[in-house]
Amino acid sequence: MLNGLSRRLLVRSIMAGLRWLLRLPSPVLRVLAGRPVVVDGRQPVLTAQVLMRVARFAPFDAPHHNGSLSRARTELNLAGALAGAGICPGVRTHDGSWPGPGGPLPLRLYEPAGVPAPGPAIVYFHGGGFVLGSLDTHEGACRLLAEEAGVRVVSIGYRLAPEHPFPAAASDAVAAFAHVASHAAEFGVDPARLAVGGDSSGGNLAAVVAHAAARGELPRPAFSLLLTPATDALGESASHGQFGSGFRLNRDEWAWYRAQYVRDPARYRDPRASVLYDESLDGLPPTFVATCGFDLLRDEGEAYAHRLAAAGVPLVHRRHEGQLHGFANRVGIDPDARAAMLHAAGVLRAGLALSPPRDQEADTRD
Repeated sequence: MLNGLSRRLLVRSIMAGLRWLLRLPSPVLRVLAGRPVVVDGRQPVLTAQVLMRVARFAPFDAPHHNGSLSRARTELNLAGALAGAGICPGVRTHDGSWPGPGGPLPLRLYEPAGVPAPGPAIVYFHGGGFVLGSLDTHEGACRLLAEEAGVRVVSIGYRLAPEHPFPAAASDAVAAFAHVASHAAEFGVDPARLAVGGDSSGGNLAAVVAHAAARGELPRPAFSLLLTPATDALGESASHGQFGSGFRLNRDEWAWYRAQYVRDPARYRDPRASVLYDESLDGLPPTFVATCGFDLLRDEGEAYAHRLAAAGVPLVHRRHEGQLHGFANRVGIDPDARAAMLHAAGVLRAGLALSPPRDQEADTRD
């Protein structure tokens, strides 16, 4: 069995290898991908097919298969930091903390060159099934969002399950957004142009924040950026069956995450766990929903997008047809994942540009 140092060296080698591998010419990738995967007449992009094949041999710990949760977190944090290394080096970062409901929690502020103060910003929640993930796993995604959208990014740490089950993460998310909004000047943020966003479980938390704000529990975000969001803890959609095995996020892994976070099945429909079942959509901010064609969360994300559109919420939805779940984690190693994140950054930039600055908003009221 490998010791801690050996495993860290192995993770570094794997990430370096993937960075090199996924940038090879298409004919080479086609050979490496092997026999094409076809579902409903569609194929994942070549980089995704290579990742699917490589994943079969990855030696990372799988806590849902009785692996060490602590080691899985450590290895994912290291892999994420390595994947984000070198992304947008001109973006400045500052590590700090915020007073969460259960005690201090970490945050990281990303500031691109030339961003005004106060200026537009987004509070971002990382993914990881409510069990894994950290500020480090999404370093690359936050750096890219900051530079390409021209915004400050406040990346938020929140309590993880199973140590802190539902609704701890949801409570932290609401409190974190309220904290940033109430301390906007300290973060260089214009509160009138403060968005909320996240990916996967973090997309769930971002949506929970938007719904809480719509109920008047905290200031309303100017925009919501939801990347492959988890919106339905029941997990009964068709895409759960279609992509439940072999497409990066497997059904058994997803079910294990759910069991760690929402322990009581009677709470699966609680809107703080499953925003899809929130009966009221009044007052939600303009929203971008990104889904992936080969993702078991695809259908629930699109069902949520359809509900928003039907309710008259300003909405942009983009399905990245050939992508797998979790492109936000791969922006530093996967060119196709980076392209998906660049699209999200462009939508965020446009969405916040439509929100008037605080001073202009005051002038309009006068």
